[in-house]
Amino acid sequence: MTDSEEPAAERTEEPAPRSRQSDVAREAGVAQSTVSMVLTGAGDLSRISPETQRRVHDAARKLNYIPATQSVRITGWPHRHAASRRPPATQPLLLGVHTFEPIFPTSARDYYFEFLRGIEEQAGIEGHNLVLFTAAQDEDGVRRIYQGDFNSLGQATGSLLLGHHTHRDDLARLAIDRHPFVYIGHREVPGAEIAYVGGDYRAATVQIVDELVAMGHRSFAYLGETLRDEPQIDRWDGFSSALGRFGLPVPTPAFERPEELTAQWLDAQLERGTTVVMIESAALLRVLTAMASLRGLSIPGDLSVVVLVDDPGAEPGGHEWATLHVPRNAMGRRAVRLLTSLITDPNGDYERQILLPCTHTLDGSVSPPRRAAT
Repeated sequence: MTDSEEPAAERTEEPAPRSRQSDVAREAGVAQSTVSMVLTGAGDLSRISPETQRRVHDAARKLNYIPATQSVRITGWPHRHAASRRPPATQPLLLGVHTFEPIFPTSARDYYFEFLRGIEEQAGIEGHNLVLFTAAQDEDGVRRIYQGDFNSLGQATGSLLLGHHTHRDDLARLAIDRHPFVYIGHREVPGAEIAYVGGDYRAATVQIVDELVAMGHRSFAYLGETLRDEPQIDRWDGFSSALGRFGLPVPTPAFERPEELTAQWLDAQLERGTTVVMIESAALLRVLTAMASLRGLSIPGDLSVVVLVDDPGAEPGGHEWATLHVPRNAMGRRAVRLLTSLITDPNGDYERQILLPCTHTLDGSVSPPRRAAT
């Protein structure tokens, strides 16, 4: 090369063009608005079928779609999309999944299946890896995170926690240790502000009561679980506050184990004129329907029943139940996005305690009370 020659300019490879929502829509064979709703966690709320949502997520993974910065609102608060703060795609996060009891689903009808599917789908979209932690159980049968002073989740960059039987001491220690984690479900821990993504069961139960009162129901009964965590408390609070707003009597709740529920309880409710029973678990529902059958009662002809939790494990071909639908898949996906934010932007201005709206249907096991119909 002579002095007059210029050195050849360095060649740099042009980055591959970013896939857009329109590309994902074309690949999945759906409208772009559908893609937007699914990828922002609003698919369940918009009544988009699980099969369509899976097609959208499969297309997003195939095209390596990474969402651009955007704003969404959850329960009235502004948020920036976590993807705008995540590390480069060459540095995937290792996210732990810890369950406080054995809940890994054995079939697609298992209650926890959609939670875990949502976690896996969103982790795939964001390029993260997942690892399942299954710590040894304590004397109460609860899987503990801490073994002495050892945090079994320490190998993960951050963790997603779920399960019915929470050990709150472990949650408090995680918060003190500054291990990033998100609880899937509404949980409060004394002395600590933990991040969670839950369902807004209180608002959903209020809406259900509003519709039942509009149908003519005035006398209610309430069957609840004996273990009263935040999800159960939220349901009862929504139910009792709605009745109080209408000036209707709030019944004494029966917080019973299924094996301890008696037919005499049902007899007493019918004697006092109860026309609808709100019920918190599938196990209690099975006992109630068996007792109603023994008494020759028809549902909903003689008694309306509303189940305040999804029951995908029910036998196929059985009764169709009026049900509160928990946005389980959306909760799993939103929890991954929130955890990504906690890891990549720990001091960011975004909501850390999120309740997603629930839906419901009153088809199948609800009808107007006979006196109102007459």
